[in-house]
Amino acid sequence: MKKLLFTLLILTLITACDDEPLDAGLTEQGGGDNGGGDDGGSESGDLTLSLYELDTDTSINFLGIPIRTITNSDINISDDKIVSSTIIFEIEGAPSETENQVYTRNNDGQIISDISVNASSGITTNEYIITYTNGVISQITYDYFEDDFDDYVYNFTYSDNTITRTEEGSNISTVFTIDGFDRIIKKESFDGGFSIQTETITYNGVGNINSSLGTGELDSDYSYDFDDNSNPLRAVYNDNYLLSFLADDYSDEIGPIIAQFHSTNNWNGATFNGETFTFDLQYNSAGRIQRRDIAYDFGADLMFEINERFSYVN
Repeated sequence: MKKLLFTLLILTLITACDDEPLDAGLTEQGGGDNGGGDDGGSESGDLTLSLYELDTDTSINFLGIPIRTITNSDINISDDKIVSSTIIFEIEGAPSETENQVYTRNNDGQIISDISVNASSGITTNEYIITYTNGVISQITYDYFEDDFDDYVYNFTYSDNTITRTEEGSNISTVFTIDGFDRIIKKESFDGGFSIQTETITYNGVGNINSSLGTGELDSDYSYDFDDNSNPLRAVYNDNYLLSFLADDYSDEIGPIIAQFHSTNNWNGATFNGETFTFDLQYNSAGRIQRRDIAYDFGADLMFEINERFSYVN
């Protein structure tokens, strides 16, 4: 059920929990201090994010069949690092499933495994294994135990400012280009020697994504808007910046992930292919984001909501 759910959710960003940096330099991207909502009514500016709640409600017409999916995710954070998460999945009309994600790190603090365990049965449903060579990711292995169709092994090579990903048993390769600030500025995928999908990313002067332009199998033209307050997710997900990009499918868009989790300020709106959306954000008096509600309505074929809540501790 989990792989079907991820296929249907499209822009819901649960998998951003699985990012991982190449090295310490890739966690230094500029920007301000953490900000956000409060915990226990505190308005202090020196609190840190302790719990990030990310809930989604998606309705999609899939091959003529209306499907509604709901997820409720609690992501536990300590010292600006994700330590565990619990995700409840539900497809309307079927029983819900709860999975606990367990992370293991090496002596350098890098995530070497992300294992999902069914809370009721205690059975492992899927796992990522990340291998490092000389401190950088050299291989990612994904195993979905219920169905081997979704399994893959990615291998990575590095040259100057590019990372090339190849998949064992596939002709598809993907090249990620990094700028001088250790940010992804381009993702291009190839079938053999032919380019089949490109996404180009631009940033503004304060470190927010400005636009993402997709060409090839999927054409897209997105721009992003932000408030003036510090994004508390940035420090947390800078600890694991690249893994969700390096572990994704060649056709997955990365612009919205950068906007939500890696920009300096809080994402508060976007224009997708000419259609503009404004999000509902609430803050405390210190400018900390306490909640964000995002609603997209693309007609009968796709509607979804993303609801985020932010809790802090001293």
